[in-house]
Amino acid sequence: MMKEPYKLIGLLLASSVSMAQSPIDFNKMDTHRIDSDPSVEWTQFGPGGSGNNYHIYWHPTDPEVVFQGPNMGNSYRSADRGETYEGILDPDGPGYKSRDRGPVEIYAPEFSRQDPDFGICTIEDAPVIYVTHDRGRTWKRSREISQQFGEQHVNTIAVDPTDDSIWYAGSGNVRDCNHYFFTHARPHGIYGSQRVVGTPEGVEQSDYNHVAKIWKSTDRGQTWKEITPKGIHPEAQITRILVHPGRTETIFAPTTYGFYKSTDSGVTWSHKTGSGMDNDIIRSMDMHYDPAAEKVTLFAIDLVKYIPAGSSIRYNGGIFKSTDEGESWTNINNNMPLGKSLLESYLIRKTYYKTALAKWFNMTEKDVTERYPELPEKMLHSVSIVRVNPRDVNKLIVVNNYKSQFTFAGGMLWRSDNGGSDWFVTLRNGFMWEGDDMELWKARNNPTSHNVSWVGQKEWEKRDAYDRKSGAIVEFNCDGTTIMYQLAKIVCVSEDNGDSWYENDDKETAPGSGSWVGAGNSNMPGTQIVQEMRIPDSVFFCSGENTIWRTTDDGGSVRPDAQAVYKLSMPGKDDPEECSVDSMAFHPEDVNTMYSLQFRQAYFGKLMRSSDGGANWHPVGTLFNPEDYGNPVNMHIRQRHLTIDPDNPDHLYCVVSKKFVDDITGVPPNKFKAFGVYRSMDGGRNWEVFNRGLPEGNDVQKIGMGPSGQVGLYAAVRGSTSNPGGLYVLRDGERKWARVNIPEGMVSIHDFTFSSDGRLYVSGGALDGSNSLGGVWFTENGRDWKQVFPYRYSNHIRVARYDPNVLLVSVPSSNSDILNPGIYRSLDKGITWHKINTGNIQSDRLNDLAIDYWQEGVYWCSTYGAGYYKAVDLSRYRVLDRDAGN
Repeated sequence: MMKEPYKLIGLLLASSVSMAQSPIDFNKMDTHRIDSDPSVEWTQFGPGGSGNNYHIYWHPTDPEVVFQGPNMGNSYRSADRGETYEGILDPDGPGYKSRDRGPVEIYAPEFSRQDPDFGICTIEDAPVIYVTHDRGRTWKRSREISQQFGEQHVNTIAVDPTDDSIWYAGSGNVRDCNHYFFTHARPHGIYGSQRVVGTPEGVEQSDYNHVAKIWKSTDRGQTWKEITPKGIHPEAQITRILVHPGRTETIFAPTTYGFYKSTDSGVTWSHKTGSGMDNDIIRSMDMHYDPAAEKVTLFAIDLVKYIPAGSSIRYNGGIFKSTDEGESWTNINNNMPLGKSLLESYLIRKTYYKTALAKWFNMTEKDVTERYPELPEKMLHSVSIVRVNPRDVNKLIVVNNYKSQFTFAGGMLWRSDNGGSDWFVTLRNGFMWEGDDMELWKARNNPTSHNVSWVGQKEWEKRDAYDRKSGAIVEFNCDGTTIMYQLAKIVCVSEDNGDSWYENDDKETAPGSGSWVGAGNSNMPGTQIVQEMRIPDSVFFCSGENTIWRTTDDGGSVRPDAQAVYKLSMPGKDDPEECSVDSMAFHPEDVNTMYSLQFRQAYFGKLMRSSDGGANWHPVGTLFNPEDYGNPVNMHIRQRHLTIDPDNPDHLYCVVSKKFVDDITGVPPNKFKAFGVYRSMDGGRNWEVFNRGLPEGNDVQKIGMGPSGQVGLYAAVRGSTSNPGGLYVLRDGERKWARVNIPEGMVSIHDFTFSSDGRLYVSGGALDGSNSLGGVWFTENGRDWKQVFPYRYSNHIRVARYDPNVLLVSVPSSNSDILNPGIYRSLDKGITWHKINTGNIQSDRLNDLAIDYWQEGVYWCSTYGAGYYKAVDLSRYRVLDRDAGN
């Protein structure tokens, strides 16, 4: 927490900017872009990374600049090799579904070599093109360019390195490793989603209108002409386009149906069949250019096929190299395949059958084990990415992505320092390297020393035999001095060519402190924010996959004004498990006793309790058993707004909803039907659903206790014109919920709060409703209502504890026609409002919103997938007097 006011110059600047900002004109909410008041700026804080990321791209000429496109709807840019990041989505843009907010999950960016600020990119899941003129800090969607590609998704973009008027683009989705798969039945690939092994096709194909196309622009990307090779298979994915740096009329186009080459700038193409590859199904390609020798060397991965051989399996494909510009290829698998002794190691054998053969052949693990019981003498991983150091043709890195592709464990990042003559595993995480398999690896001349240094996920270093999750992408920066790789939830870098790897997007405030400052690239699902009057120096943040975080005041030791957080692990710091915590609460009589609810992973469906301030946890009771509803591995059942009756602490309540207005991750399984308010009357040991009196078929959004004098448990219920929701109360001793008077014509209530001056505020509305029947309303007597935020749809409503004049409201981007989603603030009890989204790339996707109890001008929010943000209004900042009870 900040203890001192900011510098006077900051106060004066912020004050002058704020005074110039005009209040919101609600008549323009759906017709005009509204810019945020810059006096309030949001800054993302810990933790770094903490989620999966399949897209890393270095700028081709600036070795400091790197882009990430994590899988929770983010995109980030770093200008210091990953030490710190900034979001590259427009905080004031329309809802994310519009695609106008920016390149969500940025895909295939390319930059001019003459003007390094000018670049073009696309995104992972839509045929949309963006352009930047500031080295990727900001991007603007170009509908004019996108329309020229039709409905085809662009997979690769390349520029002539000597002339940035000339650009090339190729269609496909093969970079999307979570949705593009190669199988025995479909060796050239299929775009879709994985189904349960043993079902028809094994992969459920999505609606997909892909047609192989290559385009060229000669006017800096403004207009494009198709130059697709004649006779190319229409289903071919254009894996990559590479332009010969020394003779730019020579273009290379590897595809999933063969390798194509043009020597006249794309006017004509040659299909180089029979050039030495086994399958001509090219998953990945990279190019090295030696300007002194004017020599191009190409490296490619030809699909590794698993081929039945009696009761065993053989393979072909792998890594290939060309020193004659793609005219011929030489296999350089060499010593990479694992021998039988390593294949017999338990985890490697297990994944060989379960995640490699079973998914490749679309069989169950049991069936494929019975059909091919004999292990081969050697077997190659189905490797997916090859990269060459731009400054050294002999230094290669290859990815074995056994997290999302059909391959097996036993080395996830392979390296060669001699052009592919010899290979070894260069990133060694897990305990088998120095354990039972050590001698087997030594026999291959593979180093066995543990060579990773994690910080925020320290427990992962030797948690597994071989790391249970590998990564999808690795990239060298343009001068070859830094390698960046994403391992599960960890972004790691190497600055010694892969000899060692460290996590650089989390910084510990002091050795052993356990407090972390993130780099600004969080990919974590945020959930509930909790403040406790008895703990004035901390704010608590629940999270998906990362348990609970508590703010600390030592972030300034890492960076000026940085916010640090400390992780509360379950069941304890010494044996942490992956937990997704949806909600937490403090015992009203003992501040060291805490409770939490988990919506997936460890302790899913259980109430957890800590009696020592969060240091150690244990289960108390069970709300439901997720195994009753299918495989819980990827299941989500949200349990929110854990509430304890202050007068009867054994009475606990929470909400389980089928659909929340909050932009939370995951939906319940179809078999789960027990939605509504859950209650326990015995301290959380036993639970029941208690909906008597609530409207059927609607989703409860929030519950909470009323203030003193309005005793009761309140529930906000989402509804529609045909089936209205509303606000309900359950008073002590009553047997059913009672409807509370709400504004006439309002059919959906999403949130409510009570202010210190006696107002009850409600927030809600319908997407297709009118501004007069939505937004935020208040009553002072329970009968008469007045609207203070006249908009058709809103969600969170917050009032400052220290000043009832300060209000925050959120407008979610639940539909793409929300032009101005985000956070709005009033300093005069709702008479005037300003948008305050500056700095927050997921301002349209909030899961919680809070006004700090003890610091005026400080606000907090929890997002769908960008972790947490803190905002400070410099013109209003002051530390409140705790003793005065402000």
